[in-house]
Amino acid sequence: MTEQLANDHADAGRRTLVADRVYGAIAGVAILLALFFLVAGGAEDGAAPAPKAVPTLRLIAPAAGGETAQPITLRFDAGAPLAPDGSDPAAKRHLHARIGRSEVMPGAADVRRLDGTRHEWTLPRLPAGTHALRLYWSDELHRPLPDGASDSVVVQVR
Repeated sequence: MTEQLANDHADAGRRTLVADRVYGAIAGVAILLALFFLVAGGAEDGAAPAPKAVPTLRLIAPAAGGETAQPITLRFDAGAPLAPDGSDPAAKRHLHARIGRSEVMPGAADVRRLDGTRHEWTLPRLPAGTHALRLYWSDELHRPLPDGASDSVVVQVR
């Protein structure tokens, strides 16, 4: 009986050694494949393309220091063609405006293309008084992007 237990234990040890060798070979092949794809990968390896530079927004009208009547229509150069909702179809960004402490974004058909990359957007009614206007880009989560914002323009609204 003791001899039988010793033989069973030896067989189990040999089976463990074979299984260890098979798993070790599989792991070795996986490591070699990972290294190959790491070294041989390139621009065509499915990596995301480098992000394009964010175009700078430029307010054309109303002019700084000017007086304007309601409704206020912003004329601006977006540096890129925009969809009617103020989004840039070539990138994951869209337009926002800061008016004093308030922020607004265009509705589905608020932005009209004038020519090239120039557009206009009629804002909702503002209270009479002095307002600082600024355009900026936001990402799909409505977070302001660090680049591309227009300069602030202060106007008097009648």
